Amino acid sequence: MMNKAFCISLCLGAFLMVGCTSHPSPQQTMVDDRYMVYKEMEKAYRTAEEEYMNLLFNIERMPEEEELWIMKRDKMLELMQLKELMLNARAELDQAMQEWERHMVDLQAEQKKAQVKPYNPNFTGRDGQRTSPGQLLPGEVKPKQKYGEL
Repeated sequence: MMNKAFCISLCLGAFLMVGCTSHPSPQQTMVDDRYMVYKEMEKAYRTAEEEYMNLLFNIERMPEEEELWIMKRDKMLELMQLKELMLNARAELDQAMQEWERHMVDLQAEQKKAQVKPYNPNFTGRDGQRTSPGQLLPGEVKPKQKYGEL
């Protein structure tokens, strides 16, 4: 009887883990979405940064070109905006990852709780509910000892 209950709880835990891996949780989906947004922002920033470096190189070669200086100012503003967006996307990603980690900890706690045996398998009946030999169960009262008795 006890082995059957243990096997059932073990199977339920396995199904829970399989279910979590085959169907992503909302927290995992949020992390994936935030990661994609962050990667796109980082890619856009890197591209703008490369264009800015090329622009600086061209200014160094042709400092008299006024249009290059205007483009430099615009590109610098774009870089600052992209940097801010990238940092915000990273903060959102970090927050989503923390929520996912909390969710995983909660799942692990639930799985551990399901594996805990509520009764002592060495005893049957009411004594099986005790977690230690001297534990009093609800409704039990230890008899009072009279003075002089041990």
